[in-house]
Amino acid sequence: MPVGLPVLLLRINRTAVSVAIGIVFLAIVGGSFFLGLENLEESTRAQVQVLAENASAAIRRNDPAAAQNLLASLRHAPQVERAVLLDKDHRAFAFYAGGRTVLPPADLSRGFGSSAVDPFLLQYHQDFGDAEGRAGTLLLGVSVEPLLRQTAWIAVITLAAAVVAYGVSNLLLRHLDHSVIGPLQALNGLMAQVHGRSDYTVRARRTHIIEIDALGKGFNEMIEKIHDRDQQLARLAFTDGLTGLSNRPAFMDRVEREVQRARRGNHRLGLLFLDLDGFKQVNDTQGHETGDRLLVEAAARIRESLRPADATARSDAPPHEPHPARLGGDEFTVLLPDLRHADDVLVVARRIGDNLRRPFYIGGKEQRISASIGAAVFPDDGADVPTLLKNADTAMYDAKRCGRDNSRRYNAALAAPVTHRPGRGAEQAAGNAVP
Repeated sequence: MPVGLPVLLLRINRTAVSVAIGIVFLAIVGGSFFLGLENLEESTRAQVQVLAENASAAIRRNDPAAAQNLLASLRHAPQVERAVLLDKDHRAFAFYAGGRTVLPPADLSRGFGSSAVDPFLLQYHQDFGDAEGRAGTLLLGVSVEPLLRQTAWIAVITLAAAVVAYGVSNLLLRHLDHSVIGPLQALNGLMAQVHGRSDYTVRARRTHIIEIDALGKGFNEMIEKIHDRDQQLARLAFTDGLTGLSNRPAFMDRVEREVQRARRGNHRLGLLFLDLDGFKQVNDTQGHETGDRLLVEAAARIRESLRPADATARSDAPPHEPHPARLGGDEFTVLLPDLRHADDVLVVARRIGDNLRRPFYIGGKEQRISASIGAAVFPDDGADVPTLLKNADTAMYDAKRCGRDNSRRYNAALAAPVTHRPGRGAEQAAGNAVP
């Protein structure tokens, strides 16, 4: 049956406290023991103070060798069993293990602050630093065995109590770790996995503790909400809110990646720039609401005009479908990956122009627009992103200059300076995006 966390912790703590009280009671010996213990503590505190002052300089210089040599001097103090020097981030910087210590170096700091781990060890904790703050911590464990030998009449009782306490404490700690700490650590590991790798597929497992199960359920619900929120934010950040097409940032990121992929695969990439002819008149005379609906329907027709075959993938690679985007206003773009022939880009442009030329019916009224379309092909018409964008824009402007409602592919004869059109910013954005 599952039990509550407070009940489980109460049982464990009650047993642990009883054991600790028994050890403390048996450890209370006569006046000679306390006098000797007081002398040992005073001398050890002085030793800790000296070591801490000398270790501070080694940590500030980031000199583990010097710190290790400093702790190695403790071999002349047989009562010192172990010492660990931690930096300001609580990571082990240097360590010393006496002859009786059997813990591996990485575990030397385990048990400091808990007398149940080793009742024969006096533990000292000394933080040190300078005006800028704490520089590190010195942990020192000193054996009281020499003192116990002087008080032989209590040694047997103390040793027996220590052995029993050590065994019982370890059993209790293992039970606590398995029952409570283990599931909490597993939950913490899942949180680190989500934070470090943005892995939203992880889920907390059920345990036999009601409260930890509640934490796990809350964790799973939180992960699902974060995942949904991130997906929504990604859609808002890279999707045009009016038409549902990719927006300018998404387009610039996509064209960068597609050009790099085309360069690696040694194949062509088509780029179309579209500007709607007559849209400004509709927007000004019929109102922005009509203009917005016209943009939505125009975007739908552009999307419908594209076919998977327009981006003919090679047989040894997965297909990359055409990718339309809205740059802003009445400006649209279309990426055509993996073109079989460079002239195919004009075939797609004419199909889009034909579809946009058909009448639109908005609010019961007929609206007519057309499109001036410029085309450029990588690498024929531009070997990098800024050049490709600039040349597609140049070809589009040439289509407007030649009477609108047509399409042009870039050629060298169009390389003369182009008058800057309002709203055009793809080239500047590309220039900023390309290192």
